[in-house]
Amino acid sequence: MKVYEAIANAFIKEGTSTIFGLLGDGNMNWAAAISKYPGVENVDARDEGAALTMTEGWARATGKVGICSVTHGPGLTRMTTSLVSVTRCRIPVVICTSATELNNDGINQAIDQRRLVTATGAGYVEVLKPAFAETAVRQAFYMARTELRPVVLAVPMDVQKMECDADGADYEPSTTLFRGQQKIRPAVDRLNAAVDIIRASKKCVVVCGRGAIKSGALDAAAKLAKRLGALTATTLLAKGTFGDPEYHAGIAGMFSTKTVMQMFEEADCAIAVGASLNPHTIEGGYLFPQGKIIHIDAEPAVVMGNGRAADCYVQGDAAVTVQMLEDLLAQENFSQEGYRTASVKKLLAGADRDPAEYEIEAGTVDPREACRIIDDRLPPEVGVAIGLGHCFAFPVMVMNKPRPFQIYSNGFGSIGQTFATAIGAAVALKGKPFVAIEGDGGAMQNIQELDTLRRTGAKLLFIIMNDETLGAEYHKLKAAKLEPALANVESPDFAAVARGFGVRGATARTLDEVASGIDEFMKGDGPMVLDMRISRNVLNITYRRMFYGEDV
Repeated sequence: MKVYEAIANAFIKEGTSTIFGLLGDGNMNWAAAISKYPGVENVDARDEGAALTMTEGWARATGKVGICSVTHGPGLTRMTTSLVSVTRCRIPVVICTSATELNNDGINQAIDQRRLVTATGAGYVEVLKPAFAETAVRQAFYMARTELRPVVLAVPMDVQKMECDADGADYEPSTTLFRGQQKIRPAVDRLNAAVDIIRASKKCVVVCGRGAIKSGALDAAAKLAKRLGALTATTLLAKGTFGDPEYHAGIAGMFSTKTVMQMFEEADCAIAVGASLNPHTIEGGYLFPQGKIIHIDAEPAVVMGNGRAADCYVQGDAAVTVQMLEDLLAQENFSQEGYRTASVKKLLAGADRDPAEYEIEAGTVDPREACRIIDDRLPPEVGVAIGLGHCFAFPVMVMNKPRPFQIYSNGFGSIGQTFATAIGAAVALKGKPFVAIEGDGGAMQNIQELDTLRRTGAKLLFIIMNDETLGAEYHKLKAAKLEPALANVESPDFAAVARGFGVRGATARTLDEVASGIDEFMKGDGPMVLDMRISRNVLNITYRRMFYGEDV
């Protein structure tokens, strides 16, 4: 058996069912070998970086290790931005690639791949002898599963064609080494300390993060919040997954409304469940100025975004720990009204409305109102992926319908990642509708993947919030009293571009056209692009705070 055949067999034994990639001379032998196995879906992307972010989206949607394959050298260098982004988003992916032959640096595609990959934060495993082939696959998958990051598996061109003594039948997958995260029970003294803080508190806030979702802690956290009369909130990455709608404060941090921030100022206790409490979530430490922090996480310790440890740090599985807290308080018959009053409910009901008025240019829509329509028209079971840039804050702060699956590609602060990530998620959803929202600048960075989207036939709506400018730079230039027109870049007719790629396309210049575009997508089959022309005059709340010092 050739090394590339042994590696292909090992990938199958690891559970490979879908591969995103771009074919090159370095991975074609492996691709040919793995294509012989029935039931393997291969999605050919048009760019290596996009292939990796598609894999990220698929992994997010399935909860499994994603599989990507590209050639070595330039194939790998083209995905460096995506490697950083996927690493920081903590998504498990294995990338099968090649490498130039050892001691043959004269080849024009030669590069120190290990240094390149490790600089991004991703893992790197290289097969330098045939006997290591199967072990290398197991190691790569084990690293991806346990370290929650992408791992590059490189097999040099000469090694992959060598013979090895593996027969494939006896391969033991990485799951035999790692059977999932154990549910750590918290120390009793830490639980009692948390109960003491809660017992002395009058107004609590329960903030859930991605760790709470992963551990299945949301129901227990909601029950605890009700007992405490607490407001509920989430981190950005957990948006839309948790909270009593009547007493839910939305996202904690820089995307909180002024009304919610004022309520948080009154909190004397904040309970973070599976949330890192990074600088964005606690606004650098200013969000809960009077409150003691109870921090629940599976890690041994987590330093908060203000550089401090919590008043009470409880290491333990989020679901187990929250349930134990709930049980202890129930034994005491402890409960309180807290924030759960008619007046608070009334304040929260209108808290997401931005009262600022702007002149809306002819042929464009107010992005705040457009996002309200999108949220209203899309059923709650339809997930969304939201990109970065100035337009990012509008759907984040306005679209508040609970949705079980949302993606934020904000790990590296890079625009242009969301569309490909959404394609991967849509492929995984197998015909269920999914929506990606991104600005026109980000859309152009991977516009060629409309061809990939067409070939998959996935039911993905790509909404392009098009203000014909690099919105973040436009508003930052204005705030700095520099020439904002430097950021203006005329956009193509995205609807026509979509049709050129064989995808449905529509343009929305009115709110009615936004609504009809959403309805058209939901009623039809396959992918669609909605070129939504938005006013560049409307400034989002977070930018008004950061660059103009407005108290909004």
